[in-house]
Amino acid sequence: MLTYEKDVKPIKITAREAYQQTEKETQIKEIAKAYEAIREAVDLGMTSIKLWFDDLNTCNLVFNELVRQGYNLEQKKVNNDWQLEVNWENVDLDPNKKYILPMEGTEEHGCLGETTQGYAYKNRRGVWTICHVFGAGGIMDERVVTAKDIEEAPEWVKAIEPVEVN
Repeated sequence: MLTYEKDVKPIKITAREAYQQTEKETQIKEIAKAYEAIREAVDLGMTSIKLWFDDLNTCNLVFNELVRQGYNLEQKKVNNDWQLEVNWENVDLDPNKKYILPMEGTEEHGCLGETTQGYAYKNRRGVWTICHVFGAGGIMDERVVTAKDIEEAPEWVKAIEPVEVN
């Protein structure tokens, strides 16, 4: 016979954790909807769209995501709603800008105080892969990729926040 205390471990979640998870799911859905609207507009040959939001926080969330991706944006309040105009015409894209792609959560601390960091890069055969580099100064030229490389990369690479290098 099963007893609650002995055999069944309760799965607890605090109200704060539940709210945060719900909020995060809502945010992800809103960003996904924005990208879907952009894809549909691109398929129709459009170079801008207007997105509408019920609240400022959601509008700001999508604004911040899209500004990191290089879109031209204009945000304004219209009556009780928020409008975000997204424009990708005449965007200054330099396909030769150089980046490194540090992978979040891959930093390892070794003995003697040395650390390694995982980076995504395109190897000599043109295949996207991961390498670990020692210290901040250890990034070799072959680990540097261009904006054009990133644009043509698989989705897992595009999900990494690029860091521009000179």
